[in-house]
Amino acid sequence: MTRKARVLIDTDVFVIDLRYHRDPKYSENRAFLERVRQEEFIGRITVYNLMEVCGILSFNLSPQSLEELFMGFATKYNVAILFPPNKEERICFDFVKILETMKRKFSFGDALIAELAHRYKGRLDLFVTWNAVHFADKLPLRVATPGQIGWPGSSDG
Repeated sequence: MTRKARVLIDTDVFVIDLRYHRDPKYSENRAFLERVRQEEFIGRITVYNLMEVCGILSFNLSPQSLEELFMGFATKYNVAILFPPNKEERICFDFVKILETMKRKFSFGDALIAELAHRYKGRLDLFVTWNAVHFADKLPLRVATPGQIGWPGSSDG
């Protein structure tokens, strides 16, 4: 029996699914997320990604809809939410670690996500994002787009 790939999914994948149905990447994106929902992959998202999704969509959602999105996100997409692993640590960040991560040419938001991906590297196999170029060779795991793994018969499918 082959172990299922554990994938950390970036904000843009969910934003395309929730907001941009006419995007040229929508079909590949939707196919990938459906495979996660069907448990072909073990899906993960960081708390920072989830907050980023909510922030992006907050301009078009009612307060109640935004709360429902936040509360139901893990179930809707069949993903686990990764928090900082230290129980004593608040959902925050270590300035020194984030600055060190930024030195590898990451924006602040991407640095938060990359630092948490690094901390969970032993529990992840792949980072899925449409912005693969921003993360390639900068994370301790392989980076791919939903289109690169989203179709049955692909090298990861």
